Amino acid sequence: MVLIPAGTFIMGSPAKSPYPDNEKPSHRVYLDDFYIDKYEVTNEEFALFLNSVKPDESERKKWIVLRSDLKTEERKDWWPAEIVYEDGVYKPVRGFERHPVNSVSWYAADAYCRWLGKRLPTEAEWEKAARGGLDGMLYPWGNAYPTTGIVYNRIWKDNALPVPTGQVGNYAPNGYGLWDMAGNVAEWVSDWYDPEYYIKSPKRNPQGPETGTYKVIRGGSWAGNANSIRVGARMFDMPESMPSGVGFRCVKQ
Repeated sequence: MVLIPAGTFIMGSPAKSPYPDNEKPSHRVYLDDFYIDKYEVTNEEFALFLNSVKPDESERKKWIVLRSDLKTEERKDWWPAEIVYEDGVYKPVRGFERHPVNSVSWYAADAYCRWLGKRLPTEAEWEKAARGGLDGMLYPWGNAYPTTGIVYNRIWKDNALPVPTGQVGNYAPNGYGLWDMAGNVAEWVSDWYDPEYYIKSPKRNPQGPETGTYKVIRGGSWAGNANSIRVGARMFDMPESMPSGVGFRCVKQ
């Protein structure tokens, strides 16, 4: 894990920018220090978690879409993580051990982090970490347009093929030494989603709305375009959904 020092940063996008209103206004936020995972959680790490907690089938189906038999008609639109369950053991697909886990629900991400004595980052913690000390920039590395070294703007044409992610740590880290804060997989955070939250957000250690319908997703994924992988971009989905482009990382105080 990497220590993110206490202090303020500018969160969100300027009011006059061309970006969505849910990113506005930009505002100064103070956060206490915290540690965050250097890399996104991998298939290998998530398989270890599943083998440790041994969820029953109904619980496991609420957590992750496993790669198994794809020949049946009802699974033609089914997009799995590269983890299999064989002979009572969860295993990462060979060659994909160090790829980020995907197709996991918010509940799975939350359970994994708590299993390690950690938690999901708040939306503010995630954005401060992603910015890497660079206020007002579009991406973790600055304002330069993303290069081909970043895992984004890809197409998963056939779910019988592996997800088009790259191994974690596949291009240069940001200023805090964090990898894949843009692209590869997007990441669940702890906050409920409110499109107008920035208007009323606390200035110190915001935790997000107390309730909601959707959970916030940050960072953009292998499927996202250059706009969606900006550090200020906010996405969301139902916490029980298991999007093929979403994974996570953990924090600890």
